[in-house]
Amino acid sequence: MPPRLLSAFSSEWFSVALGTTATSVAIYWMSALYRLPILRWVGLAFLIIGAASFAAISVLWAARGLAFPHLIGSDSRDLNRVSFTAVMPLEMIALGTALQLYLGAPRAAFAELLSADYFAALAASMSLSVLEGYLLYTKGEISGSELTYALVIPPISVSTGVLLAPSLVQIAPGLAPLVDFLVAGGLGVSFMLFIFIGSLGLAAHVREVKGPEHLPVAIFPVGVSSILVINILFLSSIGFIQGKLALTIAIALWGFELWNLLVMAAVSAASLRGRPPMSVWAYLFPLTIFWVSSIHISALLASSGYSLPSRIVIAVGTAVAAAILPLWAYSVYASALLLRWLISLSRAPAPTDAAAEGGKSP
Repeated sequence: MPPRLLSAFSSEWFSVALGTTATSVAIYWMSALYRLPILRWVGLAFLIIGAASFAAISVLWAARGLAFPHLIGSDSRDLNRVSFTAVMPLEMIALGTALQLYLGAPRAAFAELLSADYFAALAASMSLSVLEGYLLYTKGEISGSELTYALVIPPISVSTGVLLAPSLVQIAPGLAPLVDFLVAGGLGVSFMLFIFIGSLGLAAHVREVKGPEHLPVAIFPVGVSSILVINILFLSSIGFIQGKLALTIAIALWGFELWNLLVMAAVSAASLRGRPPMSVWAYLFPLTIFWVSSIHISALLASSGYSLPSRIVIAVGTAVAAAILPLWAYSVYASALLLRWLISLSRAPAPTDAAAEGGKSP
């Protein structure tokens, strides 16, 4: 592979794997709820593609670091690169979740693999979140382009392990107290940092960041709120939070998610024109988690006697889920355009700075 092309595979590319695996999870739930077996096979294909792309991008990313050691140092000081590196533990959790859904209840070796996946992802998420906080406090000069909603990726990745928590508690009862404790602690990290770092990202986005390449990441608060919902409902299921209170908080957060979705749909329709940016992959994980949280809330509303609100929530969730596959195709199109540009750039006789900056197209 030409060196200039290899240097383009920075941490932003992990969003390709995460978006594909998230699409697999979304398709699974559509298949399960509406009894469409054909979709299960489609979702399984997406899972295989997501796992393969994660492996390939990981190899390319590692090879980039070995071939260009100076980029390791520059990436570790770049808030965007540190933030997108946290997509790796998110993808680890997403893969574990998808494997559990498609293969059923984990047993024996798979159960051990699931446990290792959970704890490794949590350790990586917390480490990257601490590094991000360190940079925010100590970095002398922070450019406006670094202050985007991508900053919430490390904090929210800390609490995404809740997607695996129910299975871990079931297959390893001895780990239940530790997992329950970690979920509650992770919720605190994600919630508080979402307030502070999310506010910072919003202020920077409104005042400084106006380019279309930064627009899709503004949907991350939807993913954050959805993960908070799932955490709260899990803690309610183990008795940490009273049921009605948990449902009330979940509905309130769901309302914020819906508002944010409507705003982002309007803004995206008005702003995304012409060549799509690579960052459109950012839509897929938050929309999938919104779909999953809608399923949980709808089920609880139905069991509590609120049948009409339950149907409303699941209808909205289904409408969002139906948009995920077309958005995945649109994201693949954006990646194909970027790769074509990078390949042409790598064949150019004169060196450029753009490829070394992680594949940012003009």
